[in-house]
Amino acid sequence: MKISILCVGDELLRGSTTNTNLAKIGQLLGAAALFPVMEMSVKDAGESIIDGLGVLLPRSDVVISTGGLGPTSDDVTKTVVAGYFGLKLEKNAKVADRIKSFWSARRLGKMPSSVLNQALVPQGAQILENRTGTAPGLVVKNVKSGKTVIMLPGPPHEMTPMFEEFVVPYLKLVSRDRLYTEVIYVSGIPESCVEEKAAPLVSSGSGLSIAYCASPESIKVFLSGRKAGAVAEKMREIKKTLGENLLLPGAKSIAEDIYLLLKKRKYKLALAESCTGGMIAAAVTEIPGSSEVFSGSAVVYSNDWKEKVLGVAKTTLEKYGSVSSRCAVEMADNVCVEYGADAGIAVTGIAGPGGGTELKPVGLVFIATRYVGKTVVEQYKFPGTRDMVRRRAVSSALNQLRRQILN
Repeated sequence: MKISILCVGDELLRGSTTNTNLAKIGQLLGAAALFPVMEMSVKDAGESIIDGLGVLLPRSDVVISTGGLGPTSDDVTKTVVAGYFGLKLEKNAKVADRIKSFWSARRLGKMPSSVLNQALVPQGAQILENRTGTAPGLVVKNVKSGKTVIMLPGPPHEMTPMFEEFVVPYLKLVSRDRLYTEVIYVSGIPESCVEEKAAPLVSSGSGLSIAYCASPESIKVFLSGRKAGAVAEKMREIKKTLGENLLLPGAKSIAEDIYLLLKKRKYKLALAESCTGGMIAAAVTEIPGSSEVFSGSAVVYSNDWKEKVLGVAKTTLEKYGSVSSRCAVEMADNVCVEYGADAGIAVTGIAGPGGGTELKPVGLVFIATRYVGKTVVEQYKFPGTRDMVRRRAVSSALNQLRRQILN
């Protein structure tokens, strides 16, 4: 089944709103072994939506649209789709009653009559209930062509639960040619090295396909095929080849892998951050239940705070400077003592764009990791912008601690 995505909204094309819906739809489809073949973003205008449908529908069995279902004059998606298939719009009493109840419960005062425009639906459309907003989702299938358009609201907090609850089950039901996919997460080695290890195991005539998606946090490896048993068997081989670079089952990031490793051992984690400014703590606390292992974090930017809060020796700061291996070690050791932690990470460096010197250039970062009494410190030189240096420092710090735990 060929699936395409049509994202409607001027704000997407202007860049004033990031298209998170596209990423979320791709993730949810991928998890269900359903992969889109094409995507377009178009303006909130009838002719633009028609152009988009004209490109996508001939190449697709299903087009999923987001946006343009609200109550304002520029919300024209369902009107255009209905017209494209020669259908009339008719008022749905159940949808209208639900919109009125939703409005009343929020105590927003008198409801404008335009809000009930969202109760107009194309003839014969399947209605997808919106539990967090007013505009329902709509599934319209053209009997002649067999083509289907699934229209979803634009706000992510409305689109995502609707997609998970209704759209994924619907697509699984109507899909005739299912692909089975397994996904694993790898860390500590570059994407090219992952491919070098994994690709030779998947021969061209096996009916299996392998793909990779790299991020600073981890590398995702996708293995797909039409036979679930063949996919599972080959994935076992790939896992064995990748060895300790493979994250634990259930871990989708290095931070989550460390959380699981420490939780198993009933150990605590503490952090001392300078140039990363709390980014490592943010990565850890994104994990549900992270309080089971995470004691706390100290963001110590100035030398005074490194000395007063973490007890870094004044002689260390004067002789070696705050961006030094000695300072990183003292930060890691002292934060573990201060927070009563068994594992710790300390990061200090120059993220840029200014502040660098010939001896200590922009991108120079020292990372110290401590695990059950032993501290390891490494020096890194990260290229790129300030954001890239900081993100690479986060990834490297987590990887360094993970290696130490495993070893």
